[in-house]
Amino acid sequence: MKDNVVNLPHWKKDATAYERLSELALLAREKPDQFEHFVIVYRGTQPSGNWKIRTMEYGGSAMLDANLGLLELGKHRLVSDSE
Repeated sequence: MKDNVVNLPHWKKDATAYERLSELALLAREKPDQFEHFVIVYRGTQPSGNWKIRTMEYGGSAMLDANLGLLELGKHRLVSDSE
């Protein structure tokens, strides 16, 4: 019998970026239907000390409006979850 129990994500308190993204990748493998469209924004610090903002997107529409809309929905969710 196939085990259908999935206990992901298991967010560790002091996880590294690699660990967080690996956990997210495992969740995407187990539940691909929950990852129809996503946008990732991340910041790195260059040797000069300046920040470099990078983005990547998947699925949905490659149109700027769709990605900005998804980010806006994410912002509202963050605010709502913090209340």
